[in-house]
Amino acid sequence: MIRVKNEITAKDMNSNVNAQLIKPMSIRFAIGAALLALGIVIICLTSVKWLGIILSILGGIFCLLLVVMYFIVKASASKQSGLIDRKIEFEYRFDPRFFSVTQYIKGKKQGIMNLNYQDISRYKETKDKFYLYLKNNQSLIVYKNTKYAEGSPEALHRLLKERLSGKK
Repeated sequence: MIRVKNEITAKDMNSNVNAQLIKPMSIRFAIGAALLALGIVIICLTSVKWLGIILSILGGIFCLLLVVMYFIVKASASKQSGLIDRKIEFEYRFDPRFFSVTQYIKGKKQGIMNLNYQDISRYKETKDKFYLYLKNNQSLIVYKNTKYAEGSPEALHRLLKERLSGKK
């Protein structure tokens, strides 16, 4: 059993939101940019200028809307997290068969999630954190440099590597 409790900071929450938003939005942005470029090519190389103008306008509007939507979603996620006025802590318990996450707000237990390792779509490890990305579009941050009640960061690394091989 590995057990650790850590507080999530606003900086961590913002970087997590960025990580979840960037990939899907960048793909959509590329589609909009491709429409814009195709419209410009049609305007320059063909006699059907109206089609090029329409594609260029649609691509430009699509890209602009995605940029605006990114900032709105990011601001909304930061506001919903409540990190501005609350202390949010998560306690993680990792067992070889399953793991659980307990949320505390201002020291009071708010809820618990019991999860299977199959619920993790991928994970990322940095020098000071583990990022666990769940299939329901949530992510969990487990610090390495905090005091572990049971186990160690090395033991968690081995457990995740064993249970999540191929999901990195």
